[in-house]
Amino acid sequence: MTEAPRPHEALTETLKAIFAGFHREAVRLAQHHRAAMPMVTLLLGYFNRVVIRFARSAGKPAAPPRPIREPAPDNAETAPPKPSRPRKPSPFSTQFGWLLHLLPTTPTTGVVAAQAHYDLIAFVNSPDLIALLAAKPSLGRILRPICRMFGVNLPDHLRPPPRERRQRKPNPNPKPKRIIWPIPLDPADIRVPDANYHGVHFGPGNRFWPPRRKYRKIHS
Repeated sequence: MTEAPRPHEALTETLKAIFAGFHREAVRLAQHHRAAMPMVTLLLGYFNRVVIRFARSAGKPAAPPRPIREPAPDNAETAPPKPSRPRKPSPFSTQFGWLLHLLPTTPTTGVVAAQAHYDLIAFVNSPDLIALLAAKPSLGRILRPICRMFGVNLPDHLRPPPRERRQRKPNPNPKPKRIIWPIPLDPADIRVPDANYHGVHFGPGNRFWPPRRKYRKIHS
């Protein structure tokens, strides 16, 4: 009696099948368009790495929650910061749906791209994946670039959690706030508007007419 595949194994096979149809169409395009060969090679290698990372991360047991670090005392010796590794830039674009815009407009390619788009929508909204993401939120880092690539809007369960704002340390020497005192007015300077005042009426009498310039005749 064969055992039923585990949920993460079935999800891995589904993700692999989504990439398989696009894999065949990409190879066919590379054979007809030699200039697309480097991009096709990068894409196929990236898809294979995504499947391997997803299967490896989904098969691991859920990690226990990290303990909350207590703030170090002020007199504690701080260790020198570790040098950060320079992040390798991605060869792909970050535009939404960039892969669909990059493909040529042919009937076969359009059908394959649309099929991969809607299969990926069904994949990210499947109940098995939602339950797996609840236990392992780190899988969202693998799936979010794929959704952006194929133009799939992220559902709520796949969105990254909001970042916690760091609490600023209180300034030991805060600057005093600037206080603007109102200027006292003399009651004699306060003008009460006249009841018969209806504003300034602009007309010929109030308009400034410059003097007409006289031109001298030039006698030849």
